[in-house]
Amino acid sequence: MSLVLLKSCASLSPFFCSIHFSTTWVTKILNSLLHDFDEDGNISEGYMDEKLPNRMGQTYPEAMPPTREIERQEMEEGKGEMREKTKKAFGNFTMDELISQPSPRLFSSHLFGEKLLPKKLFDVSGDEKGKRLVVDSDNIRNGRGRLIVVVRNLKDTLVSLHHFRGVPKDGWYGNEHGPGSFQRWVDLENCGNSFGNAFDWVKMSADAIDAVGPERSLVIYYESLKLNFDAQLQRINDFLGLPKLSDAKARAVCKACSADSMKTRGRFKQMIRKGVIGDHSNYLDDGRWKEVDRTFNRALSGVEMAEPLRFFQYKEIPGLPLLSLIDCNLNTDPRRFPPYLMVTLREGMIVPDALTLGNFNCVSKDHGASTQFKSSIGAGRHLRLDETSKDGFPRFHLFVSGSCPLASSVATVHNLLGIESLISMDTSDGESGAGWVFLNGATCFPWKDRSGPFYLHEAYQLSDPFCTTNIFAPVLWDTETQKIVSNDSWEIMKIFCDAASDLGLCMSPDNVQHVIAKEGGGVHTFFPENMMQNIDGMFVNVAQPLISAVFDSGLEFLRNGCIETQRIKNGWANVFTLLEEVEELLDGRSYLLGNQVTGVDVSLACCLLQFDACYWDAFGLRHAKEYKGPLLTGGVYPNLKAYTQSMYKVMKPAVHFESFRQLFQIGQAIEFTRQSYSVSDVENEAFNDDVNMIELPDLQNIVSALVR
Repeated sequence: MSLVLLKSCASLSPFFCSIHFSTTWVTKILNSLLHDFDEDGNISEGYMDEKLPNRMGQTYPEAMPPTREIERQEMEEGKGEMREKTKKAFGNFTMDELISQPSPRLFSSHLFGEKLLPKKLFDVSGDEKGKRLVVDSDNIRNGRGRLIVVVRNLKDTLVSLHHFRGVPKDGWYGNEHGPGSFQRWVDLENCGNSFGNAFDWVKMSADAIDAVGPERSLVIYYESLKLNFDAQLQRINDFLGLPKLSDAKARAVCKACSADSMKTRGRFKQMIRKGVIGDHSNYLDDGRWKEVDRTFNRALSGVEMAEPLRFFQYKEIPGLPLLSLIDCNLNTDPRRFPPYLMVTLREGMIVPDALTLGNFNCVSKDHGASTQFKSSIGAGRHLRLDETSKDGFPRFHLFVSGSCPLASSVATVHNLLGIESLISMDTSDGESGAGWVFLNGATCFPWKDRSGPFYLHEAYQLSDPFCTTNIFAPVLWDTETQKIVSNDSWEIMKIFCDAASDLGLCMSPDNVQHVIAKEGGGVHTFFPENMMQNIDGMFVNVAQPLISAVFDSGLEFLRNGCIETQRIKNGWANVFTLLEEVEELLDGRSYLLGNQVTGVDVSLACCLLQFDACYWDAFGLRHAKEYKGPLLTGGVYPNLKAYTQSMYKVMKPAVHFESFRQLFQIGQAIEFTRQSYSVSDVENEAFNDDVNMIELPDLQNIVSALVR
């Protein structure tokens, strides 16, 4: 891990790094962007000049004598051998020579925290006796210079440090020579490593980032740099305030900063062992790594900068479904599967869901069809569904989940339009510690030839490497631009119907055409132009509020440990009020807007189909005083029951009852997530011992009630 400071003005500012390929790599990247190449990718004057700091390898201020005079004094005092070793590792420089380097000046170090970094970086004036100066009017900080912190997952950092210049004499666990690499690493009080405890380093570096402020500080995660170098290079370039990065310069920097290239030049080759992600999995046992996890929680819980490291430190993704969806049936109990972590994306990196770990009584504001992947919305509704990619496969691809009512509504329209051959589709096998997972991979570019699972977050990250969003399904993916067209179910349904109308496609199968709305010319659509205002109004005022009420109240109930509060009771009451309103609305009509199925009917029906199968039990709605009986297998809601039966006849091929029970895993996931990030040393993995506390509904009875 590392700390980087960069200065482009006249006063002192350093760049701090550690002895790992991560910071060695960033040192090279920064020099390449700032000094080594012009916009045409040509080598600039001073490239790999050993007389210039950081050009042949990192140069650490704390490793240098202040001046040549002091260096001579050290030599006279018999410290010559030590100084020669320093020169070999970090260059023949003194501190005054580092300060005098051409602007922008670059420094690297292991040092961390406000006390060890230059005072002027933190808005401090020499005559203000250490007080930080802040412009209150617009909250602009007065400091000078820029700070870059380079962070690598701590387990790989431990392995890298252990192997640096040979394995220590005391080994991993210690012997007569000392406590060992592992013991030193997890010792928060008496760490014997030369620059102190790594966990303190992260925390104090995070504090330094906060003190400098977002305009002059940047955090770079080594793993993100490895996974998407181009995007991170552009991000670094922008942070430095350099002109837009040209393709030629980007290619030159990429080539110069490759591990193979660096291993052949200067002191860089001394600092590169492997430089791979996840090397820690080749060392120690799971018990030792769990001890690191517990130490991490004690030291870094609540430190925002540290949260992405948790995902990078996985040996394997937790909570993968044991069965693919195709192998599940109406009797499959997913609560027997390993529990998964609740996660989201923040600035393109997977982090624990804040609602799960933070305010346990809050209601998610992000759940529902209104949440969009806004950074890539706007491709336009009229797509050409018959477009193909360069390899002859469909250009557009759909990722859905059978357990999400919003995603299910899109899958239903996709099926009824008969566009399976025009827009390919993958259905998730369930959630995991990395979000929605497709165990057998994705069937579209650029992942279709890759073995192993595909995770939906990969589409989000490729579309926008720095997005902050929940990992929602559905996702409509453009294989040509490698961007998300939309992740909003209502919008995607409209996109499909408009595109189908453009192509003159008819609904499928034939036996449901009589219930589908018709446009002029005989083309069937779920969104007739003359009904659009009413359809949108019905979605906004009826379907969407009911879906949101169910999930908001249900998730709050689970986050609250299944303990009822007045707000949860009020949320449940709202669900039943909305059900009664829809029951009344359907009195005397077959569908929400009369005698024809529209898009809003599909959205509502996907929600109604799940009440008896999961909402009553998984989300605690059965405990509400307003509960009078089941929706589909009882007689409490005759209009809703008849409506849902009629819609099921239309939607049946696209309904996956076997996936509905995945919603019963959410309570386990919340508990597992909290325990995984707990600061307690007590290890509790008995997440499946009480899976039979709630008796699962009989799905066969529910399906039978629908087809009567």
